[in-house]
Amino acid sequence: MEIIRPLKLGTISLPDSESRLVCRTILLDMLGEATITVEDGDLAGVTGLFWKHVDLSLATLYLPKTPLRLTAKGIGTPDIVMLRATDGPLIIHHRKHTFTLASRDVILLPADTSTDLVLPEGGRLDCAHLPHLATVPFRKSLDSLLLRRFQAECLPLQLLTNYAGYLLRQDNQDKDHASMMVAHFYSLLPVLAQQVKEDASPSDAPQNRVESMKALIEEKLADGSFSITDVAKHEGITPRAIQKIFSRTGTTFSRYVLERRLVLAKTLILADTVATPISQIVYSIGFNDLSYFNRTFRSRYGIRPTDLRRMTGQNEEA
Repeated sequence: MEIIRPLKLGTISLPDSESRLVCRTILLDMLGEATITVEDGDLAGVTGLFWKHVDLSLATLYLPKTPLRLTAKGIGTPDIVMLRATDGPLIIHHRKHTFTLASRDVILLPADTSTDLVLPEGGRLDCAHLPHLATVPFRKSLDSLLLRRFQAECLPLQLLTNYAGYLLRQDNQDKDHASMMVAHFYSLLPVLAQQVKEDASPSDAPQNRVESMKALIEEKLADGSFSITDVAKHEGITPRAIQKIFSRTGTTFSRYVLERRLVLAKTLILADTVATPISQIVYSIGFNDLSYFNRTFRSRYGIRPTDLRRMTGQNEEA
């Protein structure tokens, strides 16, 4: 009887060079030839799990908890890859798109072209590789799922990640049992696609109203004059009602807008390759006071914007 076992990667004594080789070997079939740049330290001591089936490959890498960048060339075939980071945000540059994912959010990407991953806080990276031949029966569902960010709270997504976790944790699986679990994994893709379709339908449900307001905020982040009054007019409710809605989510309107602008600022600084003046970035995303931005950025991330830029190897410009 053929047995499938997860491969357990590394030990605390694994040196940097061997850790890099392990990571590159695991990622080769998933994302293509990859390089990893660590801003503070090296990859010594990387551990993880790798599980491979003809129709699905899974990997969990426990990378250093420090800013790092992973650049992969792609595998040249129309496979699909699912990615998530669990210890902090994940910034993805794919083709002409940039995606910023919160911790445990998931995205599905075509694996045929290059992808640049930035983990500002490092830590665990999960990856699932869906070969083209295995996805053919689900292409209609996958078309609606590609290049889309899924929040960790999405129930079908939780089921998918639970199946993946189950496969990674089982020390001994016969081939038939593994194939059955892989089939269950793929059967959830249409369920996830249906969830996407339902979320896109108009509704007056409170959660949909929150998402509507958040979508408007994302659209208007660059407008320094944007305020809660603008949202109230757009939603046809009072500013007080908006404050109550945000209060139920554990924050306030102003705090949420500030957090989104700070996240965007950090993303743009990390992604910038031409050393755009930080002040120009700040004013372009709705901040009207550079001193206020510097103060709140340092309070949020524990580092000054100029120091973050210096860590990326760019020339500092005010």
